[in-house]
Amino acid sequence: MKKMLVGLVLGVSVAAGAVGTSWVNHAQAASSESVAMQLSRLVLSKDNYQAIIKQVMQSMIQASGQQADAKTQAKLEAVMLEALPYDEMLAFNAKVYGSRFKDSELQDIITFYKTPTGTKLVKELPSISGDVGALVGKMIPQRLPALMKKHGLTP
Repeated sequence: MKKMLVGLVLGVSVAAGAVGTSWVNHAQAASSESVAMQLSRLVLSKDNYQAIIKQVMQSMIQASGQQADAKTQAKLEAVMLEALPYDEMLAFNAKVYGSRFKDSELQDIITFYKTPTGTKLVKELPSISGDVGALVGKMIPQRLPALMKKHGLTP
């Protein structure tokens, strides 16, 4: 269980660090924040956010090699949701979007996400990401030992 909690803390730290670094590096983009916030709310609905948090938590449990009962999973989800509050993630996303796109480009993206295909993409992205993560999660442990040896990182 300690391994799982350490993994959870590290995962949250890495995710927050990556978002935080982007936010700090691109703080000058405040002028696009209102359109960027519209996009952020569109692509990161509260339901999608909770699904992402659940997937991250389950991936960390799986990576730890441990099992967690429903009560423990619920507690870990609560920890993740408290560590990365939804409104804070919306603000981080808006800052990052605003730093990379002009308002007109953000509006084009919003227009796409309001189409049936865009709406479907938003709905499916958490599941797609989870499926890709599961495939990568199975592949990496199989490949790493030989590659670590090949590159002189293990005997």
